Amino acid sequence: MSQKCIYCKSKNVVKNGTRKRKVRTKKSFLCRSCDRQFVEPDGFERMRHDPKVISRAVHQHIDGFSLFKTQYHLWQHDGIKVTRRTISQWTKKYSLFLKSTASFSKTKAERKATL
Repeated sequence: MSQKCIYCKSKNVVKNGTRKRKVRTKKSFLCRSCDRQFVEPDGFERMRHDPKVISRAVHQHIDGFSLFKTQYHLWQHDGIKVTRRTISQWTKKYSLFLKSTASFSKTKAERKATL
């Protein structure tokens, strides 16, 4: 198996069922070296909302929506209540993780250079 243990980095890992949460189901693994259980890491660990919703909110905010407009859009179209502070924290946390932010940063820097 290509999965590595997130604790001891051993490749002696076996699948150990699934972890079911409100948002999604993830594969669970057991390390035979250190006898610790973990779920597959994807960057959205311990998040209460669906990664698709988080990434859409971050993209909207980066593309020019205000925090209020992004919050209102999530409430109107998805029925999800989040605070503007939460959207701001998502943007800070996942801006490097999501690809479109790198191109946005370049255009923003180019705009500053031309002013």
